Amino acid sequence: MKGAGYTLPNANDELQKIRFILQENADKDFVQRIQYPQEYPTLDLGDGTHGTHLMMWGEHQGIPIAYPSIIHEKGKLNKLDPKRAYDHAIKTGEFITFTDSKDADWFSKNYKRVWDRK
Repeated sequence: MKGAGYTLPNANDELQKIRFILQENADKDFVQRIQYPQEYPTLDLGDGTHGTHLMMWGEHQGIPIAYPSIIHEKGKLNKLDPKRAYDHAIKTGEFITFTDSKDADWFSKNYKRVWDRK
């Protein structure tokens, strides 16, 4: 597991916080899909919307993590149920660690704000 986790920087700008987290984890496939969604396929979610990652959060060995429930394999996207998404994240390292569960929860709900302003 990479590091002990991130504590969100003391910035008033939430977009700055999201960008910091994404920059620190730019090597992860799901982060690339967040940062450059136009370069990846989308998955029809069956309700008239499409997704590329859909974030969740949980804990691994007592450490809060955020991870995607849509994974990118062999050039296509697949949506996993929560347990399979968690297992896949742990197996592949496709997750971001946090020091506080509130931060992991916040990130999993607000990461798309990076698309608000470039």
